[in-house]
Amino acid sequence: MHSPDWTSLPPDLLAKISEEFPIPHRARIRATCKAWHSAMEPVISRSPWLLLPGENVEQHNSTFFCLPDNYSFTLPRLPKLRGVRCIGSHAGWFVIAGRKRKVSLLNPLTGNQICLPSHVARWNVDRVDHQAFKPKRIGKIVFSSNPTVHNYVAVAIYRFTDCELTYTKSGEDRWNLVETCITRKGEVVAFDLSGVSPIVTLVAQSSALDGIIPGGTYCIYLACSSTGELFLILKLAIHLVVPDDLQKSEDAIVLRLQYSEDQPCWDVVKDLENMSLLVGNSNSISISTEDLRGMRGNCIYLTEFYTKTYSEGMLIFRKARMFDMKKGRWECLYSSTSFLPNTRKIPVFFQPPFWFTPSLL
Repeated sequence: MHSPDWTSLPPDLLAKISEEFPIPHRARIRATCKAWHSAMEPVISRSPWLLLPGENVEQHNSTFFCLPDNYSFTLPRLPKLRGVRCIGSHAGWFVIAGRKRKVSLLNPLTGNQICLPSHVARWNVDRVDHQAFKPKRIGKIVFSSNPTVHNYVAVAIYRFTDCELTYTKSGEDRWNLVETCITRKGEVVAFDLSGVSPIVTLVAQSSALDGIIPGGTYCIYLACSSTGELFLILKLAIHLVVPDDLQKSEDAIVLRLQYSEDQPCWDVVKDLENMSLLVGNSNSISISTEDLRGMRGNCIYLTEFYTKTYSEGMLIFRKARMFDMKKGRWECLYSSTSFLPNTRKIPVFFQPPFWFTPSLL
């Protein structure tokens, strides 16, 4: 007897079958053949995943932890993730940076990739001495939702003498420097990049934080809700906390930007209701937990990464925790500790876990 020709199944039947599978399995179904790929409906999920980096330089698999369903899974290795560093994620895409500062957007589920100009390309400003300038590591890149090869805007936080922004658009072959310096004083600035030249607007002055932040050194994260609300999340700097004390109840501070007749101000938020904030160095996500089973509202989900150096090598800590604002208590979601001897080369994939919302577009 001949084997059945599964590629000839009606597209509407294939689409109906695929709806019964979670997104990781749908990605494998789409990769089976061209007929199945074209039959699968594009999917954008609001369900947050947590990327768990490999523990050593040779481990470049894509392991994810799905928060709402509380399970982890590993996708097949992607050659494009080998030897690169993830420096951001949004709308189902990673930003990956390789050697020689080549950067691109990558969808790990579909394998689609959008190459961005190299960060060693010529800059568009005269005040940079290109002969003496030796660019440092890119801090972070954000980009427009659902990017395509012919339609995207990407913005990078870079460093010349202070933190500054560079941006590029589809069709351009270089990065453009925004002529506004980004300070570390708590100002919030908006940049409209839709035109030929950026339009810069000061949203909130640094004085808006006066008297709100208690003494100490804090990590500050900015998040935006789907309705346009801006939040600041403050967390005591990790290097000031002893690792054994990480589970103790140290309050996180959440501020919401409020607009008034005089000037915008930050108000302390005690209850996020059915909203949760997912923050970290690479990205920040605001989600409504109303329709997401398994996700708890009124919580802050935080990824952390820090190192401790010894004479024999380096101890690497990776953590993901959840702060329940009602209970005022931290809960551990993921914890990993690895040791890198001095005899080994520091891996390029040297990063914390970070948040990811899957997409099959």
